[in-house]
Amino acid sequence: MTKDIEPISSVVLFGSGNVATHLAKAMNDSGIEVRQVYSRTPEHACKLAESKQADAITRLSEADTSADLWLISVTDNAIEQIASGLPPFKGIIAHTAGSISIDVLSGFSNYGVFYPFQTFSKERDVDFNDVPFLIEGNNEETTRRLLKLAGIMSSKVSKADSAVRATLHIAAVLSCNFVNHLYTLSADLLEKQGLSFDYLTPLIKETTQKILYLSPREAQTGPAIRNDTEVMSKHLERLADNPSLQKIYELMSNAILQYHKARGN
Repeated sequence: MTKDIEPISSVVLFGSGNVATHLAKAMNDSGIEVRQVYSRTPEHACKLAESKQADAITRLSEADTSADLWLISVTDNAIEQIASGLPPFKGIIAHTAGSISIDVLSGFSNYGVFYPFQTFSKERDVDFNDVPFLIEGNNEETTRRLLKLAGIMSSKVSKADSAVRATLHIAAVLSCNFVNHLYTLSADLLEKQGLSFDYLTPLIKETTQKILYLSPREAQTGPAIRNDTEVMSKHLERLADNPSLQKIYELMSNAILQYHKARGN
C-alpha cells in the first residue's frame, strides 16, 4: 500500500520575473504559503513579496530552511549560481526551466524540476488550470510531492525527464518565440507603409483557431505550399530593401515547399 505523501505547503521563491510572479500568485490562490521572495534587486523582491504577504530577502543565506520547497525561477544561466550559493537544505529544491538539466541541483539531497509549460507576461493573467506542468524528481518521494503540488494548481500534470523537456522547449521556441518575432517583423513592415497591425489580428486568430481542429500540416496555406513561384518572386522583389527579412521569407518558403513535397502534399 502506497503511503500518503506529505503535501508541500510552504515555499521560498528565488526570482521575481514573469514566471516567478505568476507562480507566486497561483500558489497563493491555491493556499500554498509563499514565505520569502529572493531577488538580487531589493525593490523587485519587495514588490513581489509584499503582494503575497511574504518576506523579501536579498541574501541567499537568509533562505528559510524550514520551508518545504525552495523554487528557483530565474534566467537559465543564473540557476547554477543561485544553487551553489544556497545553504544546506533538507527539503526539496527545484527549478522551473525547460532546457536545464535536473543535475544542476545535484548538490542537494532532494531536488527536481517544476516546469510550467507556458509563456508568461506580467501584464496578462494566466489560467493555471490549463497550464501543463512537467515534473521530474531525483527520487520517488520528491517526484510525488512535486506532482501533488502541481496538481493543486493545474489539471495537466505529468512526469518528464530532461530530454523530454528539452524537446518540448525547442518546440515552444519554434511555435511561440519564433512566431512572435514574425509578428514583430510583420508589424514593422506594415508600419513603414502607414498600416496598422490590426489588419492581421483576424487572420492570426483564425490561424490559431484552425490548429485546434486540424493538424498544423493540414492547416497550412499560402503561396509556398502551392509552389506559386510568381507570387513568391514578387514578394522577394518587394523585400529587396530589407535583406534580412527577404532571407527569412525565402528560407521559410523553401522549408514549407520541401516539407510538403516530401510528404506528397
